[in-house]
Amino acid sequence: MSRSASTSDTNHSSSKNTLSFSSPYKVQTLDQIPTPLLKLLVVLGPTLQSTAKFVDILMWRTKQPRQSVLVVLLWICLCLWTWQCLAFGIPTLVVYKLARDWLFIKTSKTRRDALEKKRQEQRLKREAQLEEDYSDDERITQLRLQQQKEEEDELISRKIRPEGEVSLDDTLEDLAIVNTFIDHVRLQVKRLLIRVDGTRADTAISCLSFLMYTWPLWILICWAAGAHLVFAVAGALLLVSPSPWFHIIIMSLRSNIVLKHALAAVWAYGVAFVTTSLSSCTFKRKSSTKSKKQNKRASVKHWISSVLTRAKSEKSKALEVIETKEKIEQEGNKGTRSEMVFQFEVYENQRWWLGVNWTTNMMPSERGPWTDNQLKAIPPKEEFELPEPTLKTDIINKNGKQVERTTNKVWSWADGDWWVDMTGEINGKVDHNGWEYGNNAWKQLNGTPGMQTFTRRRRWCRRAKLVERETDQELPNNANSNKKTV
Repeated sequence: MSRSASTSDTNHSSSKNTLSFSSPYKVQTLDQIPTPLLKLLVVLGPTLQSTAKFVDILMWRTKQPRQSVLVVLLWICLCLWTWQCLAFGIPTLVVYKLARDWLFIKTSKTRRDALEKKRQEQRLKREAQLEEDYSDDERITQLRLQQQKEEEDELISRKIRPEGEVSLDDTLEDLAIVNTFIDHVRLQVKRLLIRVDGTRADTAISCLSFLMYTWPLWILICWAAGAHLVFAVAGALLLVSPSPWFHIIIMSLRSNIVLKHALAAVWAYGVAFVTTSLSSCTFKRKSSTKSKKQNKRASVKHWISSVLTRAKSEKSKALEVIETKEKIEQEGNKGTRSEMVFQFEVYENQRWWLGVNWTTNMMPSERGPWTDNQLKAIPPKEEFELPEPTLKTDIINKNGKQVERTTNKVWSWADGDWWVDMTGEINGKVDHNGWEYGNNAWKQLNGTPGMQTFTRRRRWCRRAKLVERETDQELPNNANSNKKTV
């Protein structure tokens, strides 16, 4: 059965063609990863490592926050002094890379020479002491051989890992970091698109009320500050938003009752102004003759009272939305949730026999009645079942502390039943039932049956959803660090 995976709304290998694992018990992972994907992970290991480090810097997860601050400053410099950065920045980076490599070679050679000189002095000192303490040449020879063996054992125990070598375990962890960042970006983009959805009346009104306040201010800022400063400030705010102290500021502002009511009131009056204006415009179009006879003062008074009444009801709704959102975010902080949608595809195959018509009876040497896209025989679609839910518990080391991570994976159908792929019906590649017809050798496939069509197939599809939830719980210091799997 073929699977085409697409993620919906929710790590290293060496440069050589070799694999290494940081933990031997994970060697079974090799059997679970397809060979082409495994080779790609090996090749992209160092790149994924660098990408994961950069993601940690962007998300303010490193132990040195000054790196994230440096990225913000670099972005501001790039926006405010664009041509200077391009003219002098790139050549400076090249010179910096050359100088860094040259200094590394020089310092490494100096350190190696100093260590070798120190070891030679210690060796000569021990030999001189042996000659003073023992006059027996055979005894001295045995001690020297023993000393030489100890030095060889020491060199073996101090074997240096080749520079740039990355384990597959690290690659998978880095890949998880990158995927988390991609899910985060996609979720933010999806939330933005949902808030700017004109097909829904409530979101359209909210968007218009927001523009009513921000558009004049935005025009004034763009005119006064200029494009470079606007891009610098906007990008700096986006880069600073994942930082811990930014979250603390936002949480403190959200917990402020006065500010919460003020935001709800502003949003409510904006919605009330937009909805009342739109409704009054519609009413004027329908009854233009009557509106001319009405008193203007009475109409304005009626409009103001309508705005106040609507704003009062919208304010209570806004407060409920804010409180609900806070509860959802508090529950989301307890763990992570990722979701993927897989589309399963199977082929139903039939052959035409004289006097019998189309049937699932095949020749002994050809494909079966049900196959995947690799022509591998599979059971009928009615017998396919999703995997059972799995619960896995690991003891990991996170920020120097032992944490119990529980991973729960649950499969569920996203579609109610299997459906026939009718993609090629417009182009004549399949008929009105999704069948594509071929000759006796299952070739020359098209959507029209003829005298020389003896075989046919159609593709059935069904989507399934895999939801993975991870929760972390800090363990006491005396907890057992052995890995548990349920």
